[in-house]
Amino acid sequence: MDFAKLMSAQIEKSKSKTPPTAAADENKKYLKRSEIEAQRQAAYLAEQKAAEQARIEKLEKKRKLEEEETEREHERQEKKRRLAEHSRKLREEEEEAEERARRKRLGLPDLPPKQSEKDQTPLPEGAEDISEEELIERLRKLAEPARLFGETHKQRLKRYKKLTGQALAPKLTDGPIPTTLEPVSGGEMIVDVKLPKDEAGRKILARQLASYFNMVLSEWEIALAQRPDEVQSSYQGKQAYNAMVQAKENLRPFFRKLEKNEIEDGVLEPVVEIVKAAQERRYVDANDGYLRLSIGKAAWPIGVTMESYFTYDDGENESPVNHDVLFRPGVGVDGSDTFMPRAVIYDLKGAFGSLKKVNALYELEEDDGSREILWNNGTTPIKSEPILPSAYTQALDAGTSPPPLTNDTVRYWSDYSRVYYHPRSLVQLHEFELQSQLQPFESWGVGEELFRGLDREHDLLDRDLRPFIEECDQLQGLQVLSSVDDAWGGFSARYVERLRDEFGKLSIWTWALEDDEKQQRDKQRAQLHNRALSLTALIPITSTYIPLPARPSRPHHPSYLALPPSPAHPWYTSALRAAVFETATLPSRLRAHDPAAASLAAMESAFNGDGNRRVVEARMRVAAPRAVARQLRARHDARVASSKSGKTARGEAASTRVDAVAAALADADDLEELDIVMGGIARDGDDAADRTAREHVFGRVETLRGAWATATTDGDGADAPTMAALNAATRDRRFASAVPRAFRYATPLLFPALDSFPRIFNLPEDDGDDAEEGDGGGPDRSSVAVRTALATSSKLSSRLRRMALLVGRMGGVEEREALYDGLKGLADEYEEGWDEGDLESDGESE
Repeated sequence: MDFAKLMSAQIEKSKSKTPPTAAADENKKYLKRSEIEAQRQAAYLAEQKAAEQARIEKLEKKRKLEEEETEREHERQEKKRRLAEHSRKLREEEEEAEERARRKRLGLPDLPPKQSEKDQTPLPEGAEDISEEELIERLRKLAEPARLFGETHKQRLKRYKKLTGQALAPKLTDGPIPTTLEPVSGGEMIVDVKLPKDEAGRKILARQLASYFNMVLSEWEIALAQRPDEVQSSYQGKQAYNAMVQAKENLRPFFRKLEKNEIEDGVLEPVVEIVKAAQERRYVDANDGYLRLSIGKAAWPIGVTMESYFTYDDGENESPVNHDVLFRPGVGVDGSDTFMPRAVIYDLKGAFGSLKKVNALYELEEDDGSREILWNNGTTPIKSEPILPSAYTQALDAGTSPPPLTNDTVRYWSDYSRVYYHPRSLVQLHEFELQSQLQPFESWGVGEELFRGLDREHDLLDRDLRPFIEECDQLQGLQVLSSVDDAWGGFSARYVERLRDEFGKLSIWTWALEDDEKQQRDKQRAQLHNRALSLTALIPITSTYIPLPARPSRPHHPSYLALPPSPAHPWYTSALRAAVFETATLPSRLRAHDPAAASLAAMESAFNGDGNRRVVEARMRVAAPRAVARQLRARHDARVASSKSGKTARGEAASTRVDAVAAALADADDLEELDIVMGGIARDGDDAADRTAREHVFGRVETLRGAWATATTDGDGADAPTMAALNAATRDRRFASAVPRAFRYATPLLFPALDSFPRIFNLPEDDGDDAEEGDGGGPDRSSVAVRTALATSSKLSSRLRRMALLVGRMGGVEEREALYDGLKGLADEYEEGWDEGDLESDGESE
């Protein structure tokens, strides 16, 4: 190879890689090291500059893409907002159309015309308004957003006033309740009975009412402050101060409505009438007007049986029933007074029927859509078919006379309910659906597990029951009504267990609803097993356990009781249970000064004196009031004749006073006259044994509604023992071994059967020929005389033993043995402390 050519090629190649600066020095034969380093640095800087320029161009391109994407996203959001606004307006129009149709169907007045946005949110009086264009311009000058999402004109103006330090609200007056209504002088407070028709007159009336109420509250507060310190610190003094504070808080919504002129004439007119009567010092008339406004003018009555107990006059017309025991006062969403049952109702999904959780008295204001959540994708609303209210309920809503109820019109218990419930009272359990075939609510363990899961998550007592408990000043007890043949038995057992942990010594009565209608054999066995589990679980933690079957025992089914053949409609069976429950517990609701009043704990001491006999049997008898009065007079005449013949034979030395113990022994056989026996537990097959076996009554509590017993005097002028005297005699321990402990509570208040109550009592009509004034009866068949008894007797032992034998063949070995032993132990409690010889000796001594 030619070495000279190879060297020349290498030299030419090296010259082609020489930097531009080196090309200028190509004539140089040699380069210094510093020159080579400078050339290298220049090449590096050029390369870095080119890379930086490329990076800047890339960032600029990315920024432009992001800005374009942001703009497109803003357009999408704006489109979504417009669509959401359009959807909200469509929904509002549909709801308004439905409401107008409903009002037209029920005969109610039409809705007022819808106002514009400015009319819906009027500025306070004296506040300066700014046009929309000028307001947006001012906000932009302050470098603030011109519009916020969902912001109205008033909210935008309020934001601008806050930024500029200006006050939007007008000046408030001084007083117990600050208001924007200008006060008037003392002479100008006198209101006129007639309401003004013009707007100016309405404003003057609002100022008059606000000034008057503020004056009354100020004088009230001053009078309370001037009391002595010992009076202010006493219980009554604190109660008076709390009443003043509560009145002030209750009047605040009324003042707000006065400021906005939103009070309807139907409310404003009675208020003016009350104020006029108070200004003229007719305070009784003012109080009557207040009661008519708060309760008497309600669209719905106050209850099925409690309705007839409510009176609105003091003195002679005062009802003997203390309605505050089962009903609680409150304030509706519009500030009006409410009176609703003091109850918590748990039921499955769909079991409430057309009953709403939030009723007309607690309806919330219309949602403005501000909490609506926007979703990027489309939404598909899924709504269940609404349950339409019955014609009876619609008539109550419209304030018209309701049509009679039938089996076809009664679908749910809410179809014949005549009360409004507090929103906290209705608790729907969404985990199970009514009459579901896929997930039936029938097993006892399912209900137990449901309660434990819900209580672990929400603490049911604190969430549902405690708000009602804290409202009670003197809590005498709790009553639990629950089915025990299905999963509700397990739910109730765990619920009562929590109640017993919270209220250790409180009276807790459990009314066990038993379903003894015709069922398949397998379902009957499952119901009996659930009933036994409920009984053994509830007895140790409840103070009284009262079975309430759907219909009375077969040998104790009188002819006047018109129940349809089994299976009967629940409307009829619930009416029978309601008559027993409402009458038996009536003494606990009577006023304290009534001789027939008694607490739940006092009644317990009769049939469960030693604390071991907690299963109680309910019995009842129903009769026409005049028939009861005639029977009482016949018995009275017979006793007078017997007394006179006895005095002739024994002489005048015989005592004229009736011994209380003898009277109690004579009345012991009256328990057999109660021809409706709600036996419960296990009744199938033991009817013959009940008829032949001798019964020993350990204790009983009787409630007599009507003229079932004499009042105070005997026929020959001798004093007869009063009910209180007989109760005191049987309570005395000296007579505990001589007579069964029996308490009687008599009241002339009859049982009212309203139009929502089915006609299950076909009593013979009274001719009225021999009826006297004061019989308590009459041609009106809406009231009947009822006599009930809660008793513990030896017959419960055979029923408990029969149940033990039946459930001893069901379930697992351990559960079967536990149920058998528990029921046998309960049955033994109704055999100890007496024997057949005691009954025979008593019969011989008589």
